[in-house]
Amino acid sequence: MHTPLHHLTAMEQRVFTALRGGPSTEDLALQLRVTPRTAKFHVTNLRAKLGGLSRLQLCLLATMTGMHIPTICPSCACTFAKSPGFTGTR
Repeated sequence: MHTPLHHLTAMEQRVFTALRGGPSTEDLALQLRVTPRTAKFHVTNLRAKLGGLSRLQLCLLATMTGMHIPTICPSCACTFAKSPGFTGTR
C-alpha cells in the first residue's frame, strides 16, 4: 500500500524524522543545519504534501511512526499524496 510518506523527497524525509518530539523551528533548523526560515519553509511544504496537517499533527505523526519512513516509490503512479481530502485512510 502506498501512503503519502512514499512520496517524500529525501529532504522532506529528514524534516519529517527531525519533527519527532515537536522541536521548535530554531531547534529543527539546528538539527537540519539550515536557517530557521528554511526549516519553516520545509515544514510548510511537508504539511501541504501530507494533506494540510497542522504542525502539531505532523509532529505527532512523526513521533508515532518513529524512524520508519517507507522507501520513496519513484515509479508509483498513485495520486494518494496529492488528494485534497486526505484523511489518512484510502
